[in-house]
Amino acid sequence: MLEQHYRQLQHLEAALNALALSINLDAAGCITAMNTLMEKALRQPSAALTGKQLQEVLLPADQAQWQRIWNALQVGETVQEQICFLVDGEINLWLEAGCHPVFNESGSMEQCLLIGLDITARKIPELQAREEEQFFRQILEHLPVGLQQFSAEGNSIDMNSRQREIWGEEHAFFTNTSYNWLQDPFYRLNGLAKMFEEAMQTMQTRKREVLLSYTEKHSGNLTRLYPVYYEATVFPVTDQQNRMHNFFLILDDITEKKLVELSLQKSGRLLDNIIENLPIGYIQFDNFGFIRRINQTQRSFFNSPYPSARRQFNIMSDELSTAFGLDKLFLQALQENKTLRVEKKIDFRRDKRWTTVNKEVYLDLTIFPVVEPVDKEMIVVVLVNDITDKKMQELENKKNQEFLLQTGQIGKIGGWEMNIESQEVRWSAETYHIFSCPPDKEITLDIVLAYHTEEFRHHLAELVRQCIEDGKPFDAQLKIVDDNQQVKRVRSMGQPGYINGKVVRIYGVVQDITEQSEIREALTRNTELMRLFFDTIDLGYAAMEKDGKLNFLNQKAEKMIDHQAQMGSNIFEVFPRLSGTVFYARLQECILRQASQSFGIYFPKTDKWYDFLLTPMQDGGISVFMRDITESRKMQIELRKANDQLSKLNKSLVNQNKQLEDFAHITSHNLRAPIANLRALMQMHNEASSQQEKELYLGMLHEVIKKIDETLNDLVEVVQIRKDVNVEKEKLLFVERLQRVKDILLVDIETSNIRITYDFELAPVIEYSRVYLDSILQNFITNAIRYRSLEGTPEVHLHTWKENDNIILTVQDNGVGIDMERFGNKLFGFRKTFHRNKDAKGIGLFITKTQVEAMGGSIKAESQPGQGTKFIITFKPE
Repeated sequence: MLEQHYRQLQHLEAALNALALSINLDAAGCITAMNTLMEKALRQPSAALTGKQLQEVLLPADQAQWQRIWNALQVGETVQEQICFLVDGEINLWLEAGCHPVFNESGSMEQCLLIGLDITARKIPELQAREEEQFFRQILEHLPVGLQQFSAEGNSIDMNSRQREIWGEEHAFFTNTSYNWLQDPFYRLNGLAKMFEEAMQTMQTRKREVLLSYTEKHSGNLTRLYPVYYEATVFPVTDQQNRMHNFFLILDDITEKKLVELSLQKSGRLLDNIIENLPIGYIQFDNFGFIRRINQTQRSFFNSPYPSARRQFNIMSDELSTAFGLDKLFLQALQENKTLRVEKKIDFRRDKRWTTVNKEVYLDLTIFPVVEPVDKEMIVVVLVNDITDKKMQELENKKNQEFLLQTGQIGKIGGWEMNIESQEVRWSAETYHIFSCPPDKEITLDIVLAYHTEEFRHHLAELVRQCIEDGKPFDAQLKIVDDNQQVKRVRSMGQPGYINGKVVRIYGVVQDITEQSEIREALTRNTELMRLFFDTIDLGYAAMEKDGKLNFLNQKAEKMIDHQAQMGSNIFEVFPRLSGTVFYARLQECILRQASQSFGIYFPKTDKWYDFLLTPMQDGGISVFMRDITESRKMQIELRKANDQLSKLNKSLVNQNKQLEDFAHITSHNLRAPIANLRALMQMHNEASSQQEKELYLGMLHEVIKKIDETLNDLVEVVQIRKDVNVEKEKLLFVERLQRVKDILLVDIETSNIRITYDFELAPVIEYSRVYLDSILQNFITNAIRYRSLEGTPEVHLHTWKENDNIILTVQDNGVGIDMERFGNKLFGFRKTFHRNKDAKGIGLFITKTQVEAMGGSIKAESQPGQGTKFIITFKPE
C-alpha cells in the first residue's frame, strides 16, 4: 500500500513538474531546490542558484505584497495569489502561485514551497488593457463637454465629471433611483427626450440645440434668471451583432454663443421698432415760458393725469424746472438766440402734479428759438428725447463699438458716408488708414475720385450716379493710389439712404483687398500655367479630393466626357459612366495604400476603351490621368480576329486536305469493287450465248449500278457537310429539338416501345446548326431503336452539361452494344456495319461524326457487347 501511494506521489510530482514552476525556500528565504520549469524560467541550473536569496535571482515586483505573503507563511497560513517576479531584474514573470509553509516539530517554519502556473502571456495584455481602459476613462472624465451613457431603455448608466456638473448635485439622476427622465415634462418640452426616441427608432445620430436649464445671476439686490443652452448630440452604439447596445449623450455649453445670437436678433427687432416709433417729444413755449403746444409722443411720455391743467405750466416758475436748471436753458436760448443741445438727468419722482412718470430719467434736449411766422413773436421749441435706456446701455454700446473698431482694423474694413447735396464724405478712422491720409483731412466726392486710378475713376463715378438716380447699390473692386503713392486694390460697397422716398445720402464700406488680390492673381497665374501645361499633353487630367470633388479638369478630359464640368462637382456626377465600374474600388485602394493604381475600363454604351492612372498627391488629393485607347484596342481586336480567321482558314485547309485524302481513300475503296464487278458482269453478259443468261446478267448489272448510285449519293452528302464550313447557327433548346425528332420518329418509337428520357437542366441551350443538331439526335435515336436488345424494355437517356466552356451531350442506350476491341477503330467509318441488321447501312454514325467535326466538336463511344452503348459528343464554341 505504501509503495502504491509512493508511486502515486511520484506521478503527481511528475505531472506537477510538467505544468507548474516550483521552488523551495528555507526559513531564511534561501533557495534549496527547484524544478526544471523554474530553471528554464530563470535561465540557470538549480545548482548555481541553491543557497542564494530568492530576491537575488527572482525579485518580487511588489515588495509590500511579498512581505505580506512571507509574514502569513510565518504564522502557518497558505497563500494563493497572483505574484509578479522580475527575472534578471527586468523581465516580468507572472505566477498564479500557491505558497505552502512546512513546520518542524518545534513549531517553527522550516521551509516554504512555492508552486505557480506561468500566466505572463495572459496577465501582461490584461494589465495593458486595464491601463488603456483607465487612460481612456481619464480622457473622457476630463473632456470639456458632458458625456453620459444610457441603456437601450433610456436609463442612466454612467457620466463624466462635466456631465455631473451640468446636471447639478440636486438633479433627480442622483437623488431618485426610479426617475424616468424620458417622461419628464421639461425634457419632452425642450425636445431632448424626443431626440432619444428618434435615435432609438432610426439608429442614427441626432443633434440639436436645447434650452436645458436656467441660472441665477446676482447684481446687488437684483437676481436675474438667464437661460442655459447646450448643443445636444445623441448617438447609438451597437454590439457585434449590430443590435442596439446603449446610447451616449454629449452636452456642449453654447450659452454664450446662443445669447449673442438672441441678443443680435433682439437688437435687430429693437432697431426696427425705434425707427418706426422714434420717441421724440415736441414742446413749444411762448416767450414768457408758458406751454403753447405739445405733441402726442410727449403727452404719452408725461402720462399726465390732468391734461387740461398743462396750459398753466410755466418753465420759469415750476419747481421741478428750476431745480434742474431748465429755466436757465430757456432764457439762454431766448436771449442768445441760438440752439442749445444738452443732456439732463431729471428725477420725475419729485413732481406729482404734471406727470405720473415717477422715476429718474435722462433727456436729450434740443432747445432753439423760433420766430412765429404769424404773430411774429419769439417762441422756444424744445425737442425731448428720452435717452434713459440709451444711458443705461451706454457702457454696453461702448464695448460693442470697440469690438467693431477692432474687427474693422483686423479685416481692413472702413466705413464711409456721403451727403448727396453737399458732396461731403465722412470717413471712419480705418478708412483714413486705408488711404494713408491724416484723420483730420476734409473729404469730398472729388477727392475720393482723385484717389482712384484713371481706369477706375470713371467707373466709380458711374456707380455713384446710378445709386443716386436709380437707388442701385453697388459692390465693385477698384484700384487706388494712397497718399504714400502705394497702389492698392480695394472693394467698395455703397447703399442708398432715403428720406421721404428720396435718396439723400450714400453709405457703405471700403476694404483693403490688396493682399488677397495679389494672392488670388498669383493663384490664377499658377492655375493658368497648370491648365496650359495639362492642356498641351495628350492625356485627360483631373485633380480631385478623396471624396471625388473636382478641383481641376483639362480640355482633353472635358473632351472625353463630352461636356464642360463645374469645379466643385463630383467626378461620378460629371462622368456618370464611371459608376458601376472598378473605378471606385481602385480609388479606395489608392487612398488606402497611398500607391498609384493603373487599370483600363470599357464603356459599352459609347464603345470606348480608356486607360486610367490614379496617383495620390502630397496635399491629400488624387491625380487622375485618362487616355483614350479605343483605336489601339480595336486594332488589337481586328488583328486578333484576322489571326483567328487565318488560323481557322489554315485549320480548314488542313482539314480539307485530310478530308480529300479520306474521300479519295473511301472512293477508291468503296467504288473499286462495284466497278470491278460491273466490268466482269459486262464481260459475262457479252459472252453469254443465250438470251435468258444475258437477262440474268443484265439484272445483276442493275443491282450493282443501284449500289454504286447509293454510294455516290452518300459520298455527295458527306462532301456537302464538309464543304459547308460557315453553316448558320442559332440558339436552340435541346428539349425542343428532341421533341421534333420524336415527332418525326413517332411510328418507330411506338413500334419499338423504346423509353426516351433526358436531363438538360445543366445545359439547356446551345448555339448550333438546327439541321445538324436534328440530324445528330435523329441518328442516335434511330440507332438506339435499330440496335435495341430483345430482352427487356429498350431505353435511351440523353444528358447535357457544361465543362470548360464546352457543352457535353451523352446518349446512352441499353441495346446490344459493340465489341470496341474489334470494331472501335472502325465505328465511325464509311459504310461500316457491325451487326447483321438488314437495315444497317454504316452511313449514319459517319455522317454524325462528319457534322460534329465540321462544327469544331468531337465524338467518341463507350460500349461492351450486351451492355448498351454510350456516345459522348463535345460541342466546342467558335
